[in-house]
Amino acid sequence: MTDRSFRAALLILAAVFTGLFLLIIPPALIRDGLDFWGAARDTFVNPYAAGVSVDVLMTYVVLAVWVFHEARTKRVRRGWVALVLGLVTGVTVGLVAYLLIRDGQTETSRVR
Repeated sequence: MTDRSFRAALLILAAVFTGLFLLIIPPALIRDGLDFWGAARDTFVNPYAAGVSVDVLMTYVVLAVWVFHEARTKRVRRGWVALVLGLVTGVTVGLVAYLLIRDGQTETSRVR
């Protein structure tokens, strides 16, 4: 996979996730009177949903550890942007953002 196709695939995946997110979440929030706390509670409505929710939350924590680690060890700057995006839109978009930010700053990307 070339660097260009890698970036394109990441952007397509982020766009697909964002589209699905926008189709599912805002209508449900509006229908429920913008009850954000209730929406958060509902992600733990049964053991299966709770398992997925815990996985997503822990994935965000792993991403945060990775971002902070590489900020110190590889001097990757502006990784915090990915963490904010991950909170607002989801870990998928946050991870894509970080990979693209990182790709532009790591030594292997400069050697091309």
